[in-house]
Amino acid sequence: MAPAGLACFDFDWSLIDTDSDRFVIEYLSPVLRHKLDTSPMQWTDLQNECLKEYHGQGGTGDKIRESLTKIPLDNNMIQACRLLYSKGWVLAIVSDANQVYIEGILEHYGIRNLFSAIITNPAFWDAQDRLHIQRLIPADGTPHGCPTGVCSLNICKGQEVDKLLLQLGNDNQAGIPVELSGKPAPAPRMLYVGDGRNDYCPALRMKSLQDIYFVRKGRSLEKYLNKTDVSGIREAIYARIVYWDKADEILSELQSAL
Repeated sequence: MAPAGLACFDFDWSLIDTDSDRFVIEYLSPVLRHKLDTSPMQWTDLQNECLKEYHGQGGTGDKIRESLTKIPLDNNMIQACRLLYSKGWVLAIVSDANQVYIEGILEHYGIRNLFSAIITNPAFWDAQDRLHIQRLIPADGTPHGCPTGVCSLNICKGQEVDKLLLQLGNDNQAGIPVELSGKPAPAPRMLYVGDGRNDYCPALRMKSLQDIYFVRKGRSLEKYLNKTDVSGIREAIYARIVYWDKADEILSELQSAL
């Protein structure tokens, strides 16, 4: 059976109710937390540097893993994910956080199995139990070249969503003969949950009012969509935009729309 659609979630301030990078560093060391607001380093590199310092000061991997169990995830968001999964949607996370944090938090809340893909910055534990975080697109890698100007250097979320949609289309066509009409299969239904400017690019992939763009209120994405000094930003979005503050609003919308 073909999937009902593709549901993509940003992670920080979208699926969860905090910034996981900041939360973990503050939990580990308030001194290092101050460094996040003062260092000019690229964000992902800065996370890795902070964790290196933490380990060098005698910090443990167990403390990091413990911090992940303290991160808030609204039960209504969990129910929204379970609802989508039960209705046959493919769930994916597209995030500028990192693999270890995301995996750890999802496993803690018992919903890792709901997500078919996690696209984010790679992370790994070494033999000394030190956590390393790397950019998805390395500093010396080929730039993603996104034309929107809102994506981070290390990830273009729109291009990553393109890959997910292509894979979804390939899976749908497996073993199915091409229609004699030669017409392409209809684009899958899609929804996206985000809060930051780099969550704008993925929304350009949604081409129907049947698609839903969940934009968190009071965050940089809402401000970007409502900019008045740049034309065409909001007009480029064909999906239905739903502004939300609490996860129960997403759950209620999905209960009505699915």
